[in-house]
Amino acid sequence: MKCRRTIPIICLLTIFLTLTTAGASAAESGIVIQEIYSDIESCDITVASSITIEDLTLEVQLLQKGRAIDKATIPIDRIETNSNIIKFVQWHTTSTPDGAYQIDAQIFNEKEEICSTEYEFIHGRQIIPDVIFEGIISNSEGVSAVIKPTDTSLADIEYMLVEGNDIIYFTKDEKISIHTNPLTVNKRWNTLLANNKKYTGRVKVRISDPGSIIVATDTFTSMDDAEITDIYKDEIGASATIAGNSQVPFDGYVRFTVYNENSDEIMESAIMRSPILLTEDDETVETIWKKRLTEGRYKLAIEIIGNDGDILDIQETMIDVEKVTVFSNDIPEGTNDGNSTPSFLITTALAAISAGAIVLRRKHF
Repeated sequence: MKCRRTIPIICLLTIFLTLTTAGASAAESGIVIQEIYSDIESCDITVASSITIEDLTLEVQLLQKGRAIDKATIPIDRIETNSNIIKFVQWHTTSTPDGAYQIDAQIFNEKEEICSTEYEFIHGRQIIPDVIFEGIISNSEGVSAVIKPTDTSLADIEYMLVEGNDIIYFTKDEKISIHTNPLTVNKRWNTLLANNKKYTGRVKVRISDPGSIIVATDTFTSMDDAEITDIYKDEIGASATIAGNSQVPFDGYVRFTVYNENSDEIMESAIMRSPILLTEDDETVETIWKKRLTEGRYKLAIEIIGNDGDILDIQETMIDVEKVTVFSNDIPEGTNDGNSTPSFLITTALAAISAGAIVLRRKHF
């Protein structure tokens, strides 16, 4: 899996303390902050609505001992009736001492507050977590994580793809049986990604008993990716089977280059457009040489050229062209034309006899 990593793994345990909502105004507006999860590094907020509503503003603050140490203002363009959205905040703090922290979240319709919530968590205390993240990797294909529970339990595992403040892809596995042995979980992004854009993969594990949550995140820069899985070559042409390895659409080229065996002299070359490929897609790209290769040995290089002109994969091999033996039907000079039988008639007769023998044999058996 190829990726451009920009932020190290984040894996922190958070303890829930309080979550209170201004119920009256929320009920009147049809908007409610359904859930908040936060640690010292990041926060996700689930907002639900019983009506279709547009042009809201979510304001979130991270506080310690009543003092705001970071904040974010996030637009909510639209929420459909009886649906929810998830917003994401990456905290940027210079000092994170151990202790209690508070999240204040408010939703405004223009300047009117219609919903608010407070949430608290503890950071840095020495507590044995119910689950440990041993690693997480996110890239343009999806996200993979290794989790190690401290006890046997059931868990819901949520996978999120984050773009800016928005969760653009969300899925989950429910009631997964987890044991004390490490468990690898992974999920493919089933959405298209833009090329060369920053995204964050987020995995949230909810333990059913005692009801704790742990989260890990990993940031990556998206890129197109493809690889050569099979090739065919001879004196007439060559082909390559290309497989996509990214949710960034691969819209590149395949370059075939034939060299003299003992030098860098190019004997044949061709650049062919590839069909658009995504993860688990594969297509065969082929080319025909301008001139049939003559007897000898040649080097063949096949390269995949990405959307940005970079080489994503390359395979080198040899083409061994053997001498072609040509059988002639010409009648030698001095041969009596009247007494000789043309060779193509002899060949035809032999073929007919062989075919007849095969038919008789099949009838016999």
